[in-house]
Amino acid sequence: MDHHCPWINNCVGERNQKYFLQFLIYVGAVAFYAAGLVVYAWFGECRDCFIESISFQHRVVHSIILMIESGLFGLFVVAIVIDQVTGIFSDTTAVEQVKGDNSGRTRRPKMSHLADVCGKGHPILWLFPCVSVPEPLSYNNGTYEV
Repeated sequence: MDHHCPWINNCVGERNQKYFLQFLIYVGAVAFYAAGLVVYAWFGECRDCFIESISFQHRVVHSIILMIESGLFGLFVVAIVIDQVTGIFSDTTAVEQVKGDNSGRTRRPKMSHLADVCGKGHPILWLFPCVSVPEPLSYNNGTYEV
């Protein structure tokens, strides 16, 4: 287990880390898209817009709130993505990073670690939720497979 995420109400681990990364990328993309829409709304031409004092004030307040919300979500998502990718590249979980436990780690290329999490397909396919799913893990303890 890497950590428990309240956004997805589940623990993030080896089997669902790809989907967690996709979730973060999608949320970040929507945050930047919303900010772009606000910028477009302010600088784009609008022939049907009326500049009344009340509706203009509402537009300003809504735009400011949306920009703040988009900025906060965007920054938070970028920080979490950096943390997750750093953990993937170092092949450690958040718990192991806090403990400083790097024992038993083999040195492999970073893309190899990403392929372990996201699947063996082309890297552009890693953005799609149903393509290049990582192979399921199989543990054999001598008596049965878990």
